[in-house]
Amino acid sequence: MGASNWGMIWTAVMPLTVILYYFFRKKYKDQHVSSTLFWQERMKELQASPYLKKLQHHLLFYLQLAALLLCVLALIEPFSESETLAGNDFIFVVDTSATMLAGSPAHFEQQQQNMKSLAAQAGGKPVTIVTTGTSPKVIIRNEQNLEQVEKAIDQLMVNYESAEIEQTILFADTLAVNDSTIIHIFTDSLDRSVLANKTGQSYHVHGFTETLRNVSVRQFGLSKTEDGTRGIVQLVNNSEEALPAIVRLSSGSVEKEVTVELAATEELLVPFEDLPDGMLWQATVEVADDYLADNTMATYLAPPVGEVTIDSVLHELIASGFRSLSLDVRLSESSQLQPDSGVPLVTNQPDLLEGQTPILLFGRNDVSPFEVSGQIETKPHPLFTYASLEDVYVSQLYPPIEGYETIAQIDEQPFIQVSPKGDIVVLTDVQLTDWPLSPSFPLFLWSAMESLSGDAEFLGYFQPNEHRSVSLASKTGEWEIFRDGSYSHSYIEGSDPFIAPAEPGIYKVVGDEKEMTMVVQLSSQEKMLSAGSTYKMGQAEALQDMVRFSFVPYLIALILLLIVVEWEVYRRGITTR
Repeated sequence: MGASNWGMIWTAVMPLTVILYYFFRKKYKDQHVSSTLFWQERMKELQASPYLKKLQHHLLFYLQLAALLLCVLALIEPFSESETLAGNDFIFVVDTSATMLAGSPAHFEQQQQNMKSLAAQAGGKPVTIVTTGTSPKVIIRNEQNLEQVEKAIDQLMVNYESAEIEQTILFADTLAVNDSTIIHIFTDSLDRSVLANKTGQSYHVHGFTETLRNVSVRQFGLSKTEDGTRGIVQLVNNSEEALPAIVRLSSGSVEKEVTVELAATEELLVPFEDLPDGMLWQATVEVADDYLADNTMATYLAPPVGEVTIDSVLHELIASGFRSLSLDVRLSESSQLQPDSGVPLVTNQPDLLEGQTPILLFGRNDVSPFEVSGQIETKPHPLFTYASLEDVYVSQLYPPIEGYETIAQIDEQPFIQVSPKGDIVVLTDVQLTDWPLSPSFPLFLWSAMESLSGDAEFLGYFQPNEHRSVSLASKTGEWEIFRDGSYSHSYIEGSDPFIAPAEPGIYKVVGDEKEMTMVVQLSSQEKMLSAGSTYKMGQAEALQDMVRFSFVPYLIALILLLIVVEWEVYRRGITTR
């Protein structure tokens, strides 16, 4: 504590003057008179408020003295000082991915309290809040009102998307005002290597060091056999201790379960034989772990893909890849391809994309390729659920097709695109890449065929909040999305890209008299927990480390209150004389 205007201490003579006035004022003595006039009324007043009457002679003095002392105290401007956060403005990067729901209480709730604590220590300095995800969002910008900051923090929610935290940090860097900006990152775990080459700003990472127990349903698949349906559930124990678990498969009223024991860090395949007929199944693992979001996974048993027609001008490796999937591969001359046959077609003729047949376009025969170099960057999409393109090399790409969604790119140039009706475009030739030598190539072909031959009652698999062009058509142009009978949101055809719900699960998409099923699944990244830490990197130029809180407004309020009380005491004294 301190005072910023000690020069006004001389005003302390004012209360001393009042005290001297009371010492030397003219005094009166009581004089008894032989009169009983108004005696009874006077006694009633004294009996009604005896304590007030006893203080009546001195209360005004005390009130006046207290008011003057507070005036003197206000004139010297007292204040208290407290340390504030280093830096002059702050950016809070908040991880809203699914793994923030781990722990008890959840890591996300704990980080909300941490953010509120830091916001209170900011001392009125500007605070900006940015949430992670495929498209980072600014919740508030340069807000100095603590109540507004706390309100924004309370309204934050987990969106289940992959954090994409590197991308979010790059976005937060663009919001930094100067070198005194501190970026606080609230997450569960962030490797130091992510910030190793960043020198422009100061970063404070708030993580968790605790090691949590977690068993996840990593993959769940179904296949038709001669005896019925066979299911396989892949469990992964992401813990350092053995855990017993119950694996349950359900479809409608049908349930099957198996009890298993998972050793520490074990991956286990749990088979289910002779399952009854059912298109939509859900796998659930019941286990005493600290993260529930990855304990459930659904899958849809799409009709099997029987055959595919391949343009004979394409490289033989493409046909070999499809044959490895046990498909009936038919080679056809370019001039004899049937764009309306309904059988998936693999070609390099973009003109055929206008037909109704599902097409996988490999390269283009209408334009020339250009050279590229760099790694492949992919967006979350079901085509890459099993096929990783990290180690694939591509030397040349063809120009992209306008209006198609890009789901993979090289040097910011589209590599793989998806059309509004679901066709898949690979903008390179097999001869221009080493992809056929990678195990991911047949996996990609399998995923492509699953996508191209999709069931009319199944809309597809989606990542949380995924934006995708989908083939939906109804008379009204409006579709409603439900989960377990509860309304989620609506989609208007042609207005914006279709946005999947945030929470994983099974949803119904209803339009007019048509109903489709869609499945929202967590990405594999959101099924792994790792212990983190809290650390700092970089150094900010802090121009103000202390903040002052003045007591003057509170003192003025007290003085005004004393004046009101003094007036009331004086009024009562006048009326009773």
